[in-house]
Amino acid sequence: MMPWKLLAFIAIMVFVLVFVGFNLDNRCDISLIFVSFKSVPVVITILGTYVLGLLSAFFLSMGHLGRAKKKAAKGIASGAGQRSEYSVPSADIDEPGRSVAPAKKKKKS
Repeated sequence: MMPWKLLAFIAIMVFVLVFVGFNLDNRCDISLIFVSFKSVPVVITILGTYVLGLLSAFFLSMGHLGRAKKKAAKGIASGAGQRSEYSVPSADIDEPGRSVAPAKKKKKS
């Protein structure tokens, strides 16, 4: 069995290294509000913005996860989402009143 994830990771890393190799000599100036950085390699600029994007996405998703957990806990505490003994999962129903799941045989006593 071929390790496709490993091969894909190696291919992506080769692409990144070739990109870095071609852009080592390219430099730019970065100006923040009060500070200015001169002659910063473009690769460092791209890497820095990528890491900032990852961090912002991580923290934004953590906030969304916390709200979802609170909503779920509130729904469970109030009794919402609980199934009664007569409810049937929707995956087992093909037509109203007809179950797709095989019927259980009654035991003769």
